[in-house]
Amino acid sequence: MTSSTTPSYFDNVDVLRGFAALSVVVYHVIELFEWTEFPSTGPMAWFRSGWMGVDLFFVISGFVIGLSAFAEIDRSGAGNFQRPFFARRLARIVPLHYLTMLVFVAFIVPELLFNHFWENLAAHLLFLHNLHPRLHGAINGSNWSLATEMQFYVLMLFVAPWIRVGRCWVVAVVFIAITWTWRFGVTLLVVPSPESGPFPVFVAATQLPGMLDEFCAGLLLARLVRSEAGVRLLAGGAKVRVLLFALAVLVTSLAMWVYWRYASYWNYPMMVTMYRSLLAVAFTTILLFTISFKLPGLARKILSPLFYLGTLSYGIYLWHLPVLLSLKRLTWISQSTALFVGVALTCLFASVSWHFFEEPLIRRFRWKGAATAA
Repeated sequence: MTSSTTPSYFDNVDVLRGFAALSVVVYHVIELFEWTEFPSTGPMAWFRSGWMGVDLFFVISGFVIGLSAFAEIDRSGAGNFQRPFFARRLARIVPLHYLTMLVFVAFIVPELLFNHFWENLAAHLLFLHNLHPRLHGAINGSNWSLATEMQFYVLMLFVAPWIRVGRCWVVAVVFIAITWTWRFGVTLLVVPSPESGPFPVFVAATQLPGMLDEFCAGLLLARLVRSEAGVRLLAGGAKVRVLLFALAVLVTSLAMWVYWRYASYWNYPMMVTMYRSLLAVAFTTILLFTISFKLPGLARKILSPLFYLGTLSYGIYLWHLPVLLSLKRLTWISQSTALFVGVALTCLFASVSWHFFEEPLIRRFRWKGAATAA
């Protein structure tokens, strides 16, 4: 049974969004600037595996998009939710993607104008650039995940009504079966090349079918919080939150232990096939704990920078590579300076683009939607 009291937005999620975005930024600083001295033990070691921030984004996306799609179905019906749902997604994702594409080509890889430019442009405009290794990282490399994300939105147009009412265990089995079959098939059919190493395997394994387990984890959490049982769980007292915290720590510790034991990730077919499912469970427990409480006013004020970073997280993700690759040209810059300047400039660009580009477009779209509905 679905509860009518379930909110469609949990603002604590913004803290996780901000953390995920910064994890990816720090990870790319470590990799691009060959920061071998960066801590490999203790809490800071997380950032050496900061690529997992993308996986956290996918779990969060499944949750947030699930809540949005289910709420729209409640309002408009299963046959009419597609247009407003997808229009909102386009308004949120497309404008900044196109803007950062333009900046990247103009200032980072202008040579692309004379090398497969039209093919790259079409693929990136249509969110198909993740489908081929040559196109995958050509324009703002981390944007491969946007293509997977947009393809997930398209899939939701067809499956959201079923996911909203279907048996949760059936949804989980179907999505996981597709994911594991896809990723195991990749380990059998795609061979790493001497020139690019495991990159072709990565490209193939991270196609939409290979990431459905992470989206599914978020979708099922959306189903849970909309249920009567979920409402009671989120309304539980301190004991419930302590148990959720302990569960999140336990599962996440297990996931990180497995990763560091088999950190040569692409050399182990079972890691490629199943590990991201364990990550999905870990991140879902963290997400459930995060949304299970409301911060008091003082604590929220103290943590307001983290909430703001969550608001900027999409911009942080899209702007960070142009910034870092520009800094990389400064051969004299140290790794620590690159980290500080890179994070500062990325957040600055993300803040400016949010306030003067993204938010006005989103607000304008919502106003038009409200006027139409009225």
